[in-house]
Amino acid sequence: MGRCYTRVVAALFMGIDGGGTRTRAVVCGTDLVVTGRGTAGPSNASRGSLAHVMEVVHEAIDDALSAAGVEQGEVHRICCGVAGVDATGLRDRLQRGLEKIFGYGRIQVTSDAQIALAGATHGPVDSPAVVLIAGTGAIAFGRNAKGDEARAGGWGPLLGDEGSGYAIAREGLMVVVRELDGRGPATLLRTSVLSSEGVGSPAELLQKLYRADGGPSELAAFFPLVLEAARQGDERCRQIFRRAGEELGLAISTVVRKLGMEETAFFVATVGGVFTVGELILDPIRSVLGPVAPAARVGPAAYPPEIGAVRIAIAADAEPCAT
Repeated sequence: MGRCYTRVVAALFMGIDGGGTRTRAVVCGTDLVVTGRGTAGPSNASRGSLAHVMEVVHEAIDDALSAAGVEQGEVHRICCGVAGVDATGLRDRLQRGLEKIFGYGRIQVTSDAQIALAGATHGPVDSPAVVLIAGTGAIAFGRNAKGDEARAGGWGPLLGDEGSGYAIAREGLMVVVRELDGRGPATLLRTSVLSSEGVGSPAELLQKLYRADGGPSELAAFFPLVLEAARQGDERCRQIFRRAGEELGLAISTVVRKLGMEETAFFVATVGGVFTVGELILDPIRSVLGPVAPAARVGPAAYPPEIGAVRIAIAADAEPCAT
């Protein structure tokens, strides 16, 4: 006889998306209808200590539980996807730490890329697809029909994150300081940067960016200003977005080649604030990806990453039973 599966239909599940700007948590049933949401600050493991990541994740979970009006013990399984857990080697330590709080066998720690991929399509949680994340950081991650997985990018602000909000903002500010020095032409971005909150002069810009508690998210906050200048026709800012899109297209193409998906039809799900830009960044992505994988389709993910995490938790709850 074939295998059968049991599932606690009325069970509640939690999904957590820990990123470089904020951490989101949701409480859902198996129907994926959210009954409670929680938020907290950034929890990227490559930019904070284990203790900090645990504190932020715990805060987001408590916030979501409170909003849902349920107790911790009422949640059947939890999946927590955190940026940087693989690069820093903190996945196992974070798993053990959270298990001490939420119970053994109830929580699964994975990467932000894994939960984003789980939310890429409406199909099964392990469907072949590629997810492209571009928020404060950037990474492409994919799975083929055989279950092989591959990534490109995700190396953090010191070594990579090309195409991310951080990288775009950094290039924009470099354009501004080149103008201030007289090393580059005028840009519409100068006025908006030097009149932004907390910045009234070049000296104050330096103080804001180089203060001890600053970081990539502080710099990425200038992303909307670069976007506005680009939309107003500033050619240097438009070039920044063109290069960013080409880098993101290269990241997808690299994953596609690694997985041998060039001749197959698959979906590339976009996740992250960078994609609010629209065609300004999607056009160069498609121009790079098209010759490599002409049957690929690019568009928004079916579910946000935190719901992808819930889908992983639900899938893990389906256990074979004896027949």
